Amino acid sequence: MAAFDDFSALLLEEAKRFFEKIQETKDKDAQTAYKHSAVLIGTSALEAYINGISQELINFPKTPIHEKSLLGEKEIELKNGEFILTERLKIQRLTDRIQYLYYKYNKAHLNGDSEAWWGPLKQSLKVRNGLVHPKEEITITQEEVKILLESVIGCLLSLSKIIYKKEFPFRNMDLQSKLSF
Repeated sequence: MAAFDDFSALLLEEAKRFFEKIQETKDKDAQTAYKHSAVLIGTSALEAYINGISQELINFPKTPIHEKSLLGEKEIELKNGEFILTERLKIQRLTDRIQYLYYKYNKAHLNGDSEAWWGPLKQSLKVRNGLVHPKEEITITQEEVKILLESVIGCLLSLSKIIYKKEFPFRNMDLQSKLSF
């Protein structure tokens, strides 16, 4: 699991580095490419972290099958009178999985009043969806990229505190990347 945690951290660092590159260049085409890269990789980092947390919880023997289904994105079926987890994919919304984790460990509903990052994160995921599933041309601003990265970091910090009862284990949880490409 440590290798996957490192990969998740690398994705976040890459997204932050692309955000820095937006600011370092005056070339509009390059800025657009860096914005797209930061949005896509930033949301991939969030999903990787959520998948890592989910996998840890799935591995607990006492985790109920319906939780394993939600967190692992697998279907449940009734076989010989017993509910079993299949290998068939059952896509879940990332926001549903985040809300579930938040409620399970915090016993509070996730909304804009409970966490300042929640509304911006949902809006940022709409920006990402517009890029991944385009139905029209979209223009992503540098501010939208910043909001996305800040909301991803806010989400990770919050979930770490409520699930693990400690600060997020990785350092450098601001917008400055450790990478230099």
